Amino acid sequence: YRGYAERIFAAANGKIDILLTGDDFGSQNGPLISPDMWVEFLADGFADYIDLAKSHDLRVMHHTCGSVRALIPLMLERGLDILQSLQPEAEAMEPRQLKADFGDRLAFHGGISIQRTMPFGTPAAVRDEVKMIIDGLAPGGGYILCTSHNVQADTPLENVEALLAAYREFGRYR
Repeated sequence: YRGYAERIFAAANGKIDILLTGDDFGSQNGPLISPDMWVEFLADGFADYIDLAKSHDLRVMHHTCGSVRALIPLMLERGLDILQSLQPEAEAMEPRQLKADFGDRLAFHGGISIQRTMPFGTPAAVRDEVKMIIDGLAPGGGYILCTSHNVQADTPLENVEALLAAYREFGRYR
């Protein structure tokens, strides 16, 4: 992957802003591996990849689903800039608490529930959740408005329309 990324960065010639990496490190209830195992088996490669991106003046966004709160400090120590995608149903992934604990060093992407609100909520509930997530994560900057993952096929069209309307209504930094 490193060689592939080096070729991409060279070909892009400064026209890339963010490198998106991804590996799911969490389940609904906690990390898939312990923090000690993450350090032993993954940390060096994670840091090396981030260092490569930073040598090309890129920010690094890492996608991981699930409850990864215990791994966030480890990812931050290795230079992570943006955590994607924030899954609010996962244990210990409450958006306001994550912003309070890490928001001065880490940007967040996601947070609008595709497990509960988008498929099963009303359009009003979607609107309310968008507002709540923005209110919790946007102050001071460092929030990228998005659902917690891809919108799924079980999501009613009315909720997608409500999502986009709420993005337009609340989704601007002031």
